[in-house]
Amino acid sequence: MLMKVGPNLKLLLSVWNILGKLSRRQRTTAPVYQALLPTTSPQGTSGHRKFQKTFSKLIMKTFVIGIGGVTNGGKTTLAKKLQKHLPNCSVISQDDFFKPPSEIETDKNGFLQYDVLEALNMEKMMSTISCWMQSPRHSPVSTERNTEDVPVLIIEGFLLFNYKPLESIWNRRYFVTIPYEECKRRRSTRVYEPPDPPGYFDGHVWPMYLKHRQEIEDIEWEIVYLDGTKSKEDLFSQVYEDLRQELAKQKLSCKASLEGSSA
Repeated sequence: MLMKVGPNLKLLLSVWNILGKLSRRQRTTAPVYQALLPTTSPQGTSGHRKFQKTFSKLIMKTFVIGIGGVTNGGKTTLAKKLQKHLPNCSVISQDDFFKPPSEIETDKNGFLQYDVLEALNMEKMMSTISCWMQSPRHSPVSTERNTEDVPVLIIEGFLLFNYKPLESIWNRRYFVTIPYEECKRRRSTRVYEPPDPPGYFDGHVWPMYLKHRQEIEDIEWEIVYLDGTKSKEDLFSQVYEDLRQELAKQKLSCKASLEGSSA
């Protein structure tokens, strides 16, 4: 059963989607949100302060990270390691939303079409994300605790950035890549249920990866591409340092927005 999304959350997501599009067009964040603060209510009135407080919570309530990319690239390992080091961090894995085998279509070669969006219950995944945004959970394995830290959500999966309803929620996007030979080697060491039939990697997995990667490269998004052949430690260090900087920027942006609106 899918979880119901309340009208307030639907409105929040709609506003967030519009703001995300405006931000991308202007290559900015704070000015767009700042422009929507009320100007008709006198500065300092209780109504203005209430709106300011509510809206600042809306735009700076969470920090959502997407880790997409090639199969067997190390997305899950990276996400779990980041979760242990980022305060107030939760992880949602796209692999948890595959439909049962009986609902997966097959192509003319008899290959089950797992590497397409239609193989995933994306409505259920969206419902899970929406529930987290409505009441962000604090990670039980975080090594740091601070009530002032913004709740962080990491969503990892192979088809994140090809799904249009998610396009405006990302604060940071990462895409893991590895060469064909290395990907095929890693895939051969994994056990899947159902198992990969002969020719499945070359006949379905890799062609779908190239197709979906081309789709996101055709869109003007800010995506950080990661070399999945790096060691787990080096890959983690690169992303962790980048996220520390991005979270610091968001904190400063939130502070500047609040100061500007109360001036």
